Amino acid sequence: MWNKSDVISGLYLSVIDSHPVAIRQINSASFSIETDAEYFHRIPVEQFFERYFSLDIANQTLFDDEFHSRFPHLTKRLLQLEGLRVLRQDPYEALVTFMCAQGIGMAMIRRQVAMLCRCFGKELHGNLSGTDTPLFSFPDPQELADADPEMLRSCCNNNSIRANNIREASRLAAIGALDLHALSEPSVPLSEIQRELTSLRGIGYKIADCIALFGMGRFDAFPIDTHVEQFLSAWFSIGSSRSGLSQKRYLHLQREAVELLGASLAGYAGHHLFHCWRTTERNMKAF
Repeated sequence: MWNKSDVISGLYLSVIDSHPVAIRQINSASFSIETDAEYFHRIPVEQFFERYFSLDIANQTLFDDEFHSRFPHLTKRLLQLEGLRVLRQDPYEALVTFMCAQGIGMAMIRRQVAMLCRCFGKELHGNLSGTDTPLFSFPDPQELADADPEMLRSCCNNNSIRANNIREASRLAAIGALDLHALSEPSVPLSEIQRELTSLRGIGYKIADCIALFGMGRFDAFPIDTHVEQFLSAWFSIGSSRSGLSQKRYLHLQREAVELLGASLAGYAGHHLFHCWRTTERNMKAF
């Protein structure tokens, strides 16, 4: 999780592979990285962040000429979001974060994740950009598998079911019964990822697709929540904006969206549309 510095404008702090990291935005097209590491997960730092920020994806090509011709009212709005990136995050961190995300707002999600890191992660200090801010790593699967149930519950908005589900998923990841890195291999069919993740307590299709999209680099995964359901209906006449998504209806809407946006980057493009809907149609704040 990235934390905005309270001291230095435009500075964001996090921990990656047990190393403190600071990123400062220079302008809309560039940023600087500060860390004591030369490698993250055995990958050179510069190469790691090229992949992490999905710099291999050209945002200008997410929507083709036919899309812009059919939906000109969206073209100008989407041009304002060309700097929006879908990060390739750690699959286990994404799994736990999205298990925390069910039915609550972003502020509460961030609070839960911050508490998990503070209670079960490792505290690190690094003098980054002149700030000695304590940072906490994301706990590994064994740490949450062995977590005190009451302490874990307090980190999960006092939701015992959520805490137990996270503890069980972590246990499976710790013993290798849930191999998230193997599932992240590009050759694994998305349907297999969905099947494996939805077999876990507390994970339905939407959360499984979020984990695939943001934690496994599966940009073909297209999660559907209330906002997505609304823009599919309002902008593209796909489905109707109504509450309740059965598995059958969810998969039907997903197929329609993928047909509209193209199979390989449907989820990446969908996140741009999701952000566009929230900020330009619903006048909601950016995350």
